[in-house]
Amino acid sequence: MFSKFSEEAQKSLLLAREEMIKLRHPYIGSEHLLLAILSNKNLPITKMLSKYNINYENFYNEIIKIMGKGTKVSSWFLYTPLLKRIIENATFDSKERKEKEVTIEQLFLSLLEEGEGVAIRLLVGMNINIDALYDDFSNKYIVKKSKKEKKLIINDFAVNFNKRVVVGEIDPVSGRDEEVNRVIEILSRRTKNNPLLIGEAGVGKTAIVEELSRRIVNGDVPKFLQNKKILSVSIASLVSGTKYRGEFEERINKIIKEVEEDGNIILFIDEVHTIVGAGGAEGAIDASNILKPSLARGKIKIIGATTNEEYHEYIERDKALDRRFQKINVLEPDVEKTKKMLMNLKPLYESFHNVVIPEEVIDYIIELSNRYIQNMRNPDKSIDIMDEVCVKASLESKNKDDKTLELNNKVKKIIQEKNKAVQEQDFEEASRLKDEQYKLENELSNMIVKKSVKKPLPVITKKQVAKIIELKTKIPIYEVNNDTKALLKKLNKNLKEKILGQDEIINSICAYTRKIYFGFKKDKPYSFLFVGPTGVGKTLFVKEYATSLYGSDNFIRIDMSEYKEEYSISKLLGSAPGYVGYRENNTVMEKIRNHPNCVILLDEIEKASPAVIKVFLQALDEGVVHDAVGRSISFKNAIIFMTSNLGCNNSSIGFMDDNSLNQSLKDFLSVEFLNRIDKVFTFKKLDEVVVKKIINKKLNMLKKQYYDKDINVVFSKKIVDNILAKSNYLEYGARKIDKIIEEEVENYIMEEIICGNSSISVREFSGE
Repeated sequence: MFSKFSEEAQKSLLLAREEMIKLRHPYIGSEHLLLAILSNKNLPITKMLSKYNINYENFYNEIIKIMGKGTKVSSWFLYTPLLKRIIENATFDSKERKEKEVTIEQLFLSLLEEGEGVAIRLLVGMNINIDALYDDFSNKYIVKKSKKEKKLIINDFAVNFNKRVVVGEIDPVSGRDEEVNRVIEILSRRTKNNPLLIGEAGVGKTAIVEELSRRIVNGDVPKFLQNKKILSVSIASLVSGTKYRGEFEERINKIIKEVEEDGNIILFIDEVHTIVGAGGAEGAIDASNILKPSLARGKIKIIGATTNEEYHEYIERDKALDRRFQKINVLEPDVEKTKKMLMNLKPLYESFHNVVIPEEVIDYIIELSNRYIQNMRNPDKSIDIMDEVCVKASLESKNKDDKTLELNNKVKKIIQEKNKAVQEQDFEEASRLKDEQYKLENELSNMIVKKSVKKPLPVITKKQVAKIIELKTKIPIYEVNNDTKALLKKLNKNLKEKILGQDEIINSICAYTRKIYFGFKKDKPYSFLFVGPTGVGKTLFVKEYATSLYGSDNFIRIDMSEYKEEYSISKLLGSAPGYVGYRENNTVMEKIRNHPNCVILLDEIEKASPAVIKVFLQALDEGVVHDAVGRSISFKNAIIFMTSNLGCNNSSIGFMDDNSLNQSLKDFLSVEFLNRIDKVFTFKKLDEVVVKKIINKKLNMLKKQYYDKDINVVFSKKIVDNILAKSNYLEYGARKIDKIIEEEVENYIMEEIICGNSSISVREFSGE
């Protein structure tokens, strides 16, 4: 940055560091810069300052008197925020004046213009009139700035985008030429020349304004925009500190007057909807009504930015305000544009983090962010991922370098222990420690030699990108490896152990799961309908499947019998505006939003009202549902299971033909809904062999529970037949088995335990 400074200015900045070291201060501040300037007595500026009795000796003594010297020399050479601002302002002023370099006079003028800081306070302590010094100096060396420009109120509440461009604080923008050109066209109009950028958060509305400011600084704009400056104003900062009625209006009116008189200021208001109602408490006029007359006359130019939702809620309702803006819709960039934007930013992130980002990793970042991050927009979400993965790679590389320091500390500790052993005349221990010391020193020496060779920069990998996505979204990104294959094999085995008699369905669901795990996903959720009589394991299947793959936190069961009324849709999406519960975050949709990678069970789907069914039809069709607040809830990474008893109650033996099943489903569910389900599975009724296996399994589990408590339980051979006979399995499947075991078996065991028996034999009971 200092390459654009004059030789004297560069020398003064270097000398400022020397003054800081001499005074043993912890930072480089404005006082050190002024000392450095005064140290060169041959400069014209120094001779002029001597007329005010400001010389090196006097100012140095004032520093010693007020601040004193430090206790130790700092190993860091840091500029204070004020000195950074002085340098930035001098750089910007030089650019505005189209001068080739920043002079020492501009640095000193920038110091005076700040009007605060240690150097100014010390000069005031020396009875120097700062205003007189400023006028005298600016008249003699630099074209004088008007006092109005110097003391603009708006500068206290605004950020100068042009200045940020000059000092390199704004990243380059690409892929938005159409929107930037449209902003320029609207600003060129005679009336209604206020652009309003409307788009979702993260699509790059502010970046468009930053790109316009870059073009203004570079002179790449029409003549009427040259020398314009864009000031970003925060409405919150304008409101803050206005305690009494009328203060806010007075502040706004002063700023409007300044902007009108200046003629070169373009205001940018991010979150422009906040002007509606701002400062309008207790009957006072809000910001929007104060701005309307100036906007109508075309005296001031404002670029606004807001989201679609907030535009409709605040600005569109105020027709008088709305017609003073010209809308520009800023859409989320497609994959090609997003890649262009990221490739444009890639060198900046590589340089900042000292890493290498391959092009294929950029493609992978965009692919995964589009697939798994649904509540944010490109390019913001892809840039976030790129930044975070660079941080991770950079920190991992630095952690490896920390091993040298760790090894050095070990050597120091060994030497201390060796010296202690010698003092205690434990020469055997001292010899052992000496050998260990030599070993560690050799290892440290080899490590230092390796570090001296320039290491290649860490290269970002796809695996690191996947880890960051997992961390941000809680969605596991699976790769085709041995661990994944083992997990899927284990899933098949676990399901067949717990869900008996439905092997074909288990094999089919596991086949779909392999597609999901290996990345063959759709832009909508996979969905399955389980049809079958009661007690055959439909709900248990989904619970076991969800727990095995995603954990219990990511299993969301919705009992559709609770949604049979039309108004019950509010339980699902939330209450409508104006009703009790609006904006409360305890709905089913909120759970799905917080756990996007989940298994959803719609239990007894046929009992839901048509309005609720339509919500899930939208989820199956588009992969997205909008709640009552207007937020998008993504179902794209969810797996939806539905259960139903339709068409099964009329079948005496549990088997039905496809025609009768399809007709039963169509009687309750629309054809559109059924067509969007990936597959309908029919669960078989459980036969006697399967039911006996289930009974044996449950009895063995019960036996183990008592065995863990040192109670030995033995079941007679006929107990299984007794439970089978009483379960009425042909009608209820396995549903009644748990209840029978509890009433007939567990109660008997409890009685025996109370009687003091620790070895219990459960005999047969009546199966009636």
